[in-house]
Amino acid sequence: MKILHSADWHLCSPLSCRLGEEKAKERRAELLSGFADMTAYARENGLRAILLCGDIGDNGTLPYAVQDYLLDTMTAEETIRFFLISGNHDRMTQGTVGGIFTRGRRQLPRNLTVFGGEWETVRIGDAVTVSGCSFDGKTAASLPKLEKEDYNIVLLHGEIMESGEGTLGTDDIIPLTSLSEKNIDYLALGHYHSFRHGKLGRRGTWCYAGCPGGRGFDECGEKGFVVLNLETPKDGKVSCSAEFVPFARRRLHRVEVDVTDIPAALHALEDAVMTAVKGIPSADLVRVVLCGSDAPEIVRDTAYLTTRLSGRFYYIEVTDERKTALDMDAFRGDISLRGEFVRRVLSSPLTEKEKAEVLRCGLSAFDGEARYL
Repeated sequence: MKILHSADWHLCSPLSCRLGEEKAKERRAELLSGFADMTAYARENGLRAILLCGDIGDNGTLPYAVQDYLLDTMTAEETIRFFLISGNHDRMTQGTVGGIFTRGRRQLPRNLTVFGGEWETVRIGDAVTVSGCSFDGKTAASLPKLEKEDYNIVLLHGEIMESGEGTLGTDDIIPLTSLSEKNIDYLALGHYHSFRHGKLGRRGTWCYAGCPGGRGFDECGEKGFVVLNLETPKDGKVSCSAEFVPFARRRLHRVEVDVTDIPAALHALEDAVMTAVKGIPSADLVRVVLCGSDAPEIVRDTAYLTTRLSGRFYYIEVTDERKTALDMDAFRGDISLRGEFVRRVLSSPLTEKEKAEVLRCGLSAFDGEARYL
């Protein structure tokens, strides 16, 4: 038996902060289409169930058209069972089902199980169970102890706490100590947007599948879902192997370029940046970060670099996070306007980036050259 574990789709997220409205609309459509792609993958590979571990929506109940799209997609996959819990971005209310569907608007598919605020356990094989609970202030300790002979899968959404008790629904904390003796074999989690896993008690594993696609440059790298392969050998004891499956249509990359030893000439930096982004697929989104340190008089033209890279990727931006390399001993005893300027800037409440920009412009002005912030 194969089971797919997914979470944190954040459907209908605005995505317009950097992309602009047209590309943001396209990315939202790609993410929604990815849900159908995932179910097609499950069907084509003979998967038995899909676990949806919360934050399928981004801000509560989804628009009717999106609700219908998801429900129709699930209805069409008659051989696959879907299990859904809500998360902190799509909490259940009296008017919703699973936090994303409007209660009573239309009949839910027979192959969809939505776990509410009370623990519920569903058997999907002779020795395999799926249990779930959506947040509403219940404690993790309230999960009934599961049958030792079964392979037990549990769905939750929140932040794990390695030690201590804590309360489910309070700051979305999941205390692992309260679950370690419940005979859980696989704790399917949502909330963190990167794949990660670890041991749960003596017999189990906890796992975050991560999000199916990065939405910002804090979500770089491979994104996808986890596939569990459950096998029952002759002795009747179910064993499981898990595999992370990269599935995102586009990846996000944060590429750092250390400028410290790169000459001030514009083409020298351009060559270094082009080398750094070589090999990244054109369909991806890229942020190039200039880092390291430069003398205050060196200007790195990020607008020029962005223009040169434009068209090579779905989205590109160049940001400047350089530090200013200054010989402070030379300025401490410098009784001049230049020395006083440097000392005042460095002691100001400006951010390091702002200080660097002000120093570059100011010192260039002292040298008689115009520079603009």
